[in-house]
Amino acid sequence: MLVVGIDLGTQSLKAVVCDEAMNVIGSHAVPCATAHPRPGWAEQDPRAWEQALAPAIAGALADANVTPRDIAALAIAGQLDGCVAVDAHGAPLHAALIWQDRRAIEHTSRVAPARIFELTGQVADASHMAPKIAWLRAQRIRAARYHQPVSYLVERITAAAALDPSHASTTMLYDLMGKVWAAELLEAYELDAAQLPTLLPATAQAGTLTPAGAELTGLVAGTPVAVGTGDDFATPLGAGITSSASIACTLGTAEVVGCVADMPVFDVQAIRGTADPWRAIPEPMVETHAYPTGAYFVENPGWLSGGAVRWAIETFGFADEAQFDAAAASIAHTDVTFVPALAGGMTPRWRPHARGALYGLTPAHGREHIARAILEGLAFGSRDVVQRLHALGLPAREVLVLGGGGRSTVWMQIRANALGLAHAVAARTDTCAIGAAMLAAAAIGKHDLQIATASSQRFEPKASLDDEYARYRTVVTQLAPLGDQPWA
Repeated sequence: MLVVGIDLGTQSLKAVVCDEAMNVIGSHAVPCATAHPRPGWAEQDPRAWEQALAPAIAGALADANVTPRDIAALAIAGQLDGCVAVDAHGAPLHAALIWQDRRAIEHTSRVAPARIFELTGQVADASHMAPKIAWLRAQRIRAARYHQPVSYLVERITAAAALDPSHASTTMLYDLMGKVWAAELLEAYELDAAQLPTLLPATAQAGTLTPAGAELTGLVAGTPVAVGTGDDFATPLGAGITSSASIACTLGTAEVVGCVADMPVFDVQAIRGTADPWRAIPEPMVETHAYPTGAYFVENPGWLSGGAVRWAIETFGFADEAQFDAAAASIAHTDVTFVPALAGGMTPRWRPHARGALYGLTPAHGREHIARAILEGLAFGSRDVVQRLHALGLPAREVLVLGGGGRSTVWMQIRANALGLAHAVAARTDTCAIGAAMLAAAAIGKHDLQIATASSQRFEPKASLDDEYARYRTVVTQLAPLGDQPWA
C-alpha cells in the first residue's frame, strides 16, 4: 500500500509518497509565492496551489518509481489561519489571506477577548479566520463558503467541503469544549454554519477524487481523500508526538512551539509557582487546540522564524545559510538584541502592530553580531513559550525540533543554551507531509496514527544565556508600548 501526503506550506507545496510503514520513498516540492501588498498584508493565489498539485505529485511518483494507480489514498495538511472566500462552485473570489496577514485588526473585537478565549481557547487576533472573513465581507465580497487553505484544496479535488476539529479550533469560531461551531461567535460575525465546511475527523474520508480532482492531481479518479488537518498538528503527528513527553518546536517559515496534553489546558493565568517571568501579563500567551488523535495541543502558533533568517540573509548580504551560520558561530557573545516580531508580536504579548527590532547597534558591530542576535532572539521567543508551558504544569523537559531549521547545528546549540533544555533534531524533515500520509492511510483503515519518534542529533546545554535573555526581556518590555498602536 502506498499513499500520498501533501504539505501545503507558505513557501512550497510538497508531496511525498509513503509506504505502509510511513517511510518516504519519493518526494518533490513546487515553490509558492507570497505577495505583501502593504505592511501587515500577506496573500497567496489559491489557483497557484491547485497548479502546484500535479507537478509536485508527479515528481514524488517519479522519485518513488511508481504510477498513479499505485496510490491508495491522499491527504493534505498545511498552513493554518488562512481564509479563502469561494463561490457556490468552490472557485476563489479573492486572494487567500494567509496566516501572516494582519489586515483585519479592526474586526477582532466583535466579542470580548476573554469570552473568545473561554469558548475557543484562542487569543482574539487578526491572524485568525473569523476577523479575515469580516474583512472580506467589508469589501463586499459575498462568498458561498469560507475555507482554510487545506479545506479549499480538498473541495477543489473532491467537491466536498470538510474541515477537521483541529483546523476548526484555529478559526476563532469553534466551541472547543462543545466540539461544534460556536453559535454565539457565528452570530457575532454574521455567519451561518452552512458558510463553513462540515466538521469531520481528520482521518475521515472527505470524498474521492472527482474527474476534475484527478486532472488537478494527476492521480486516478475515485482515489480516497482524507479530510486532513493543519500543519501545526500534522508536523508533530508525523514525528511521532502523541503525548506530553516532548515539546514540539517546528522551525519552518514560522516557529511553532507546543505540547500535547491529554486534557484541555487553558492559559488563564492560574500560573503555578514562579517559573514564568512574564506571569504578570494578564493575557494568554498560548492557545489550546484539538489534536487529530483526540488529545489537545497547547501552543503558540508562531512568529516569523526561518523567514526572519532568510530576511537577514538577503538584507545583510550573506551568500547563503551556511555563511550566515558561520558568521553567527564566529563570535561567542553579542550585546545586540533581536526582537522576533517581523510579522507582528506573538510573544510575550500578541500584538499585530508590534514590529521587529535590532537594539544595541554601534559602529563596532558587524554582520556576525546581527546574525548571532537573530538566532538568539528567535530562541528567546521559544523560551518565553516553553516557560509558559511549564508554568501551566505541562511536564515535557526536552525539545524535539522539526522542520528545516534543525539543519543548523549552530542554531541548535544556541537554542539548547538559551532554553537550558536538551534539543533533539527529528531524523525526518518531512514530518508535516508524513503526518498527512498517516491521515490518508487512516482514512482507508491502514494506520492508527502511531509512529516511532526518531532523532538524528542531540544538543545538550553547554553555556547559559540567562544574562542575554534578561536583556531581551528588558528590550521587549521597553518597546511594548509601541506595539499597542498602529504605525503611520
